[in-house]
Amino acid sequence: MSYPDYSSQGWQNITVSLDSPVAIVKLNRAKQRNTFTNGLEQDLVAAYELLDLDDRVHVIILTADHTAPAYCSGAELNSGWGSIYSKEDELHGRHTHRDAGGKVTLAIFRCRKITIAAVNGHAVGVGITGLQLPCDFRFVWAGAKLALPFVRRGIAAEAASGYLLPRLLGYSRAVALLLTGGTYSPDSPLLQGLYYATFPNREDVLPAALAFSHELAANTSQTSIAWSKALLWRGADSIEGQHILDSRGIADLVSRGDAAEGAKAFKERRSVKFTDKVSKDLSDFVPWWTELDVRQRKTKL
Repeated sequence: MSYPDYSSQGWQNITVSLDSPVAIVKLNRAKQRNTFTNGLEQDLVAAYELLDLDDRVHVIILTADHTAPAYCSGAELNSGWGSIYSKEDELHGRHTHRDAGGKVTLAIFRCRKITIAAVNGHAVGVGITGLQLPCDFRFVWAGAKLALPFVRRGIAAEAASGYLLPRLLGYSRAVALLLTGGTYSPDSPLLQGLYYATFPNREDVLPAALAFSHELAANTSQTSIAWSKALLWRGADSIEGQHILDSRGIADLVSRGDAAEGAKAFKERRSVKFTDKVSKDLSDFVPWWTELDVRQRKTKL
């Protein structure tokens, strides 16, 4: 099987490097404080879609250069909101508009690999909603200033944050964060539990995330990770329904090589050597949920 050469994709707003089996996606707009643009959205969506299909990759880290002024200081607003909601959207009807931050959220959320945000700078708006919330783990610099200022900019909360925030932090804290539009530090009670680890120095965030990634990559099964993520986010709305899904997951996975290897390695008291791949060893039962088509449709009502 041939794999993509990430250095030849022509991306201008990010770089992607492999520290096998870990991929590092780095924002490449330091001079612009890593502000979010449609170009950055397109690069990130393309990268995560490729990385999801790349069996060499077990973990994906999203980060910025720790010397940059910010991890992501939000949407690029030098031209107002025109770069986000365009005349073309108005021409075809507002129902056709698809939030750029939400496109990135969905690309990361749907990725079947372990995803990590290594937040080594300040983050505002989509720098939190689209570039942190959909990740499985978040590492952060203790000195980061974090803000969700949508109500102070006259726009709606974006990037599916109204879905993710209550599920990650609880409804009350999500309300406080979104309706105040305030600026908080990672140790704020409102953010309690959001970050897996906090570091006093910016330059320590990525190395810690990288070490964590290699440990997970060496000791977890790709297919088990994919199943577990789906059961967490795509579970049933009743305990009985969840029991049925869990049971199907167990039945499917125990018939694969990784389950046998996991049991054998435990019995022999040695490290595991998992070989199952998401591309060819994931059950046809996945997805069991209904996939909504969120593509833009340029049809005027």
